[in-house]
Amino acid sequence: MEWSDLRIFLTAVRAGSYTLAGTQLGVNRTTVGRRIDALEAALGVALFKETPFGPEPTQAGQRLLETAARMEAEATALLRALTADQPRRETIRISSSAGLAAEFLQLFDRFQQQAPATVIEVVGLPDPLEALSQRRADLAIALVRQPPRRLAGTKIATLSQARYGRRGGRQHQQLGWGREIEAAIPGQWTSANPVGDEAEASGLPRFNSWDQLKQAVLHGMGEAHLWCFAADAEPMLERLAEPESRHDCPLWLLHRAKSPPSPGQRALMTFLETQLPSLLGAGQEQG
Repeated sequence: MEWSDLRIFLTAVRAGSYTLAGTQLGVNRTTVGRRIDALEAALGVALFKETPFGPEPTQAGQRLLETAARMEAEATALLRALTADQPRRETIRISSSAGLAAEFLQLFDRFQQQAPATVIEVVGLPDPLEALSQRRADLAIALVRQPPRRLAGTKIATLSQARYGRRGGRQHQQLGWGREIEAAIPGQWTSANPVGDEAEASGLPRFNSWDQLKQAVLHGMGEAHLWCFAADAEPMLERLAEPESRHDCPLWLLHRAKSPPSPGQRALMTFLETQLPSLLGAGQEQG
């Protein structure tokens, strides 16, 4: 068994398909499949099984993944030590609930200053759980009561929502969530504001991302429930009512449970787990 075969297997699991793995490795799909077939033959066990979410590692495959991930981490650390002046670049894609990552850009910038070889790409999909499951993102910052078992990670804090309006502005018009949010994130925390059919039937202005809704309130279009940690930091917003616990929601930092994070992803996760609580503020219930 060679490290090159383990590297191909590890890349295939993270990419979610032989085709994407081949693109990342600079080889074709057939080569990836042939090398994994040879690895299975050498070990005498199946490494993949079919599931409703696509191919996933078997129990033996999962054990091999853990070993391969440790070997990769050690090899990466050694490579960094030997080539400190020529770091290898890695792109990490992050998705967030309704674009909430817009509130964390200062942390992303701070991390990139510490790890200049890492490039962060913010994925503009409203449902981070779907983005992560479909491998359109590597990490997710998700507002969810409890993540599905196919995902793993850390509960950072429980966030509160309250009703806000522009300071000195009109406070009579309610703002709501649009159909894209209703389809992507049904129920859950979005019910604090009118959403979808309800908002449309009432003739309310509707928005399909967190930043759109916050900017609408800031510009005096009306009032809406916003996340307190972000709205309280805006001098031009005033809180019109206290938070109600029924609108609270945990914030999670997640990755795919059966796909070990790369060393760069793990470093970013550790950084965010440390820095996010202080940014969210002492007023939130910490994880």
